[in-house]
Amino acid sequence: MDQTFFKLQEALTQPGCFLCRLEEDHGRRFLEGLFYEFVNDSTVRHKLLAGGFCPDHARMLFTLRPSVLGIAIVLQNLLQHYLDGGKRPDPAHCLVCQNWREHLQHLVHLLHTRWESLRNSWGEETFLCTRHLEEFSGAFRLELEEVVHRKLSGILGHLSHFVEKFDYHNTGLPITPQEARSWQEALEFFAGRKLQRD
Repeated sequence: MDQTFFKLQEALTQPGCFLCRLEEDHGRRFLEGLFYEFVNDSTVRHKLLAGGFCPDHARMLFTLRPSVLGIAIVLQNLLQHYLDGGKRPDPAHCLVCQNWREHLQHLVHLLHTRWESLRNSWGEETFLCTRHLEEFSGAFRLELEEVVHRKLSGILGHLSHFVEKFDYHNTGLPITPQEARSWQEALEFFAGRKLQRD
């Protein structure tokens, strides 16, 4: 069975948007592989000259720093190309984003075709953010929206309890982990980005 299936199944059990979680993991793995294995690959270098890195992946690269030498070699190439009169890389053509879009299509197809075996893995605090819900259409999207609505209702319940526990009448009531992260999950839903750290 496809390793991607098992990663999707695992992501479905975790709080938050499972596709945001997979997108972040994919970006991290792609950057690590790029700077450890493909720094001197001419095809990759050519693609980087066209797109460079979008702001999100530049920030991820800065944080990860998989190989400072590899980063320096790639940036030296990009900067030299620019100073020699070449075009500035267009972040809309970020190599990491392009690779993710291809992978995302596979994930969408996999979720749709393997829904019967994946639906039971869907966790209580798992959802699809507004951005990733747009990837689906038709009757399947309606079914996913129904599931997401149920999960968001549960998150709203935790969020309401979280707010109530700050009332002075409720001083001393413990805040559960689900309540504590509920505001972050709501923000992730609207932001369309994974914001929490595992």
